[in-house]
Amino acid sequence: MTRYVALLQGINVGKHKRIAMDDLKAIVEGVGASDVRTHLNSGNVVFTAEGRDNSALSSEIAEAITGATGLDVPVVIRSASEMRAIVEDNPFPEAAADHKTLHVTFLGGVPDSDRVAALAEVERGEDDYRVVADTIYLFYPNYLTGAVFMQTGLDKALGVVATSRNWRTVTRLAELASDLRGSRWVLTGWRATCGARRHAHIAKHCRWTASRSAEGR
Repeated sequence: MTRYVALLQGINVGKHKRIAMDDLKAIVEGVGASDVRTHLNSGNVVFTAEGRDNSALSSEIAEAITGATGLDVPVVIRSASEMRAIVEDNPFPEAAADHKTLHVTFLGGVPDSDRVAALAEVERGEDDYRVVADTIYLFYPNYLTGAVFMQTGLDKALGVVATSRNWRTVTRLAELASDLRGSRWVLTGWRATCGARRHAHIAKHCRWTASRSAEGR
């Protein structure tokens, strides 16, 4: 059995495409998942299922959502190990101290290299980004309100499904994905060091540090 994170694109943002988290939990359980829990109201589901291809699993959940709600909602899947790697491989460690400046865009597949190269021509001001296979790290030093580079439209630019989360949500989902059988793996490096702005000068030294906690769910 494998622990996964499902990230839904564009739900509960405005008046349309509304899905209650209890309903979403039931839908994911309906495809055979267990230990299902949602996080926030933006379409994040952590669950356990038999190991399978991410794209097949995302299609299965997306079809179940359509069947239950009539909504067309793209879904991106990452395994627990993939979520850990995303946190570990953060190319902007100095930004981890302020989650509002760092975002991750999860792609539904690896984009064409020519489309990735074309991003270099897009105006970005003080913003920065890194494309790592099917993941994009976005650094917005002036927050989303002052962002210039590709706040929206990455899916169209790259030709793949794309959905973004801020760094706090990413690290929390990575933690939840490693939470099995009542034991919690805690990102002590991020929480104790990177999480405090007053320690921003040592944020670049943070690493994923997993430690067992006796605390249950």
